[in-house]
Amino acid sequence: MHTPRWLIAAAIWILIAAPARSACQPQAMAQLPVPLLAEVSGMVRGGSGNFWWFINDSGDGAHLYAVDDSSKLKGKVSVAGANNVDWEDLAAGRCPDGNGRCLFIGDIGNNALKRQDLTIYVVREPEPANSKVEVLLALPLRYPDRPADAEALVYDEQNRQLVLFTKEFSGLSRVYARSLDPAETALKPIARLDLSEREIGDNLLSGAAMSPDGKILMLRSYLTAFRWQRGAAENWEQLLARAPEAIALEKEPQGEAIGIDGNEGHFSTTSEVKPVLMRYPCKP
Repeated sequence: MHTPRWLIAAAIWILIAAPARSACQPQAMAQLPVPLLAEVSGMVRGGSGNFWWFINDSGDGAHLYAVDDSSKLKGKVSVAGANNVDWEDLAAGRCPDGNGRCLFIGDIGNNALKRQDLTIYVVREPEPANSKVEVLLALPLRYPDRPADAEALVYDEQNRQLVLFTKEFSGLSRVYARSLDPAETALKPIARLDLSEREIGDNLLSGAAMSPDGKILMLRSYLTAFRWQRGAAENWEQLLARAPEAIALEKEPQGEAIGIDGNEGHFSTTSEVKPVLMRYPCKP
């Protein structure tokens, strides 16, 4: 049977006009325990079970919180030797001495651009049942050019360095590396990320995550998660020069945390206000 041209044209128009369905569809898990987690700013997957580590922003003390996938609190661990001036993100990876897995706590918030005590605290990953963990290393840092506020931090296992992304109202984020040597305080500029074409709020980086194998990088704004697949020989400048996959996020009041679950790219997010654990299973 001959199909009318108008019907073919209409079908094509519908396909073009219909919004593309994301490969990562959100699932609301449960509200996180409040008031303990009343201002979540960072999260990372626990290394020994199906749970997440969370940190709060400056309104809390120096604590790590272990929460399972049903949002049940598994433990609260105090970080001895650390101050929570403005904790903004949390990363994980092999410890600087090569023994075991460590958590990297980014006390890197600097809204007024006046702080002189920016620090990344390194602790060996505790068990959720532990009441306390000692700081293994305190890594002070300073920007080589001008002060900045940052809320996004990942651990780059391949290059054995920490990577920070600045939060810029221009959308032009500066990217710096911090070595694991406590004496090397100066950050090294390694790349830039241009989000200047995105709307206000969607151009402000508020969190970051990297898969355990280092092949997936995710950054988030208040509206979108940006995902890159990292090539084996690709440096940071090359990686961030490529356009990422943009994944629309569910509305979150002051959404600042993102974490990757394993190496397949599934991820979760939550926010500082009325925090609900949102899971995004992703199809290949």
